[in-house]
Order: sequence, then C-alpha cells, then structure tokens
Amino acid sequence: MTDKKTSTRPLSEAAVGDNTPQGDWLRAVVPPLRDLVRASRDDRLIERVSHEAGVRVPTHLVLALTRIGDFQPVRLSDLADQMGVGRTTLSRQVADLVTAGLVARTPDPADARAATLELTPHGDETLRRIWDAWGRLVAGLTDGWPAAEREALPRLLARLGAGLQALVDD
Repeated sequence: MTDKKTSTRPLSEAAVGDNTPQGDWLRAVVPPLRDLVRASRDDRLIERVSHEAGVRVPTHLVLALTRIGDFQPVRLSDLADQMGVGRTTLSRQVADLVTAGLVARTPDPADARAATLELTPHGDETLRRIWDAWGRLVAGLTDGWPAAEREALPRLLARLGAGLQALVDD
C-alpha cells in the first residue's frame, strides 16, 4: 500500500530521508535548499539584478563573468573545470565577454599555446555593480528578519558551503 502523503509530494521531497526525526529534518531542509539554488540561477532574477545594477550583460554570461572575477587570472580550461561546463561552450561565452570589453585574453607566460582570462577595468566595474545589486537585494529581503537570524545566516551558509565543497574536492 502506498503512503498517500508521500506519493503526492514531488519525488525530490518524498525521496529524501526516512521516517525518523533525521528524515523529517532532511525533508524540511533539502527542498528549500534546492529552491534557493534554483532561484539564484533563474534568468529572471539575474535579469532583475542586472537591471538594478544598471548593466547590460546577457544572463547566460553573468556566471562566467563572476567566475573569471573569482579566479583571475585563469586559463579557460581551468575555468571550465571550476564551473563544470564544457570548454567549447565556455569558449563561446568568453568570446562574447571579450567582444563586450568585459574580459581580456592574454598569452599565458607559462604556456604559449594557452591564454589567461582577466576582467578589464570595464568588466571589473560591471561585476562590482552586479555584486552591489545582489547585496542590496539580499539586504532588502532579510531586512525584517530578527537580528539573531540575520547574524546566523552567513555562518550557517558558510559551514554548509564548506561541507559541500569538501565533497567536491574529495
């Protein structure tokens, strides 16, 4: 006999955990975490942030721009590995960022066949404006939260992120 409560929930919720307090906790945590990741990568949100920042960067290029900013100077192959995307796809995105004047491609002194990617001054300013807009958006969303929750959030997210990164690095 199928549990009707479980069978009417999306599989992403119903399949998490077992019928224990730990399973209940996991079912309470995993769906909002999934939704947070999904919402943060939603093109409509990225467009809104870009609009609030007063910049014009196509949504499909924002992640590449931010990752170049995080790892610069970085080789395309290393960036593709960091992002978990194919080099061909990333190469097209980087070409668009170079054409837009946001990223510079310079010969890699360690390997004449390769190039490193860095933000141009325009790319740096654009990315700063995007991050400022994200900050204002998050501050506005959490403004009415109790101080203890606002103070705990960065620490808890950092712990969770570090744990997930450790899994990736293993």
